[in-house]
Amino acid sequence: MATPELLRSWKRTEAFLRDARTHLSQIAKAEFANSIAQFEEFIEHNELGLAFDTLESIANESEWESQRVIELLALAAASMGLQDRQRVLDEQLSSLKGWRHETSLPAEDC
Repeated sequence: MATPELLRSWKRTEAFLRDARTHLSQIAKAEFANSIAQFEEFIEHNELGLAFDTLESIANESEWESQRVIELLALAAASMGLQDRQRVLDEQLSSLKGWRHETSLPAEDC
């Protein structure tokens, strides 16, 4: 049985991933419709790692994604403890913003 802490972590991660999905560009939503449907299946089955991989792939392949999508993916990576993936996303954000970006979860979510 999952602990209350783990359930909160899953819920937080799912929220970051769903939010990232809603921020995808209209072009990505059309171009990657099959991948987005697959993402939804992964979310429904609590396969958060696979859902993350799918969205990250869409963001990397699409040329139209906003900075917010990357920020939310970095938060999801932090929530899942994927430090290496978070660092890569933080480097992307640093490049986009022109200053050093380091993702951290909100204090109440740590």
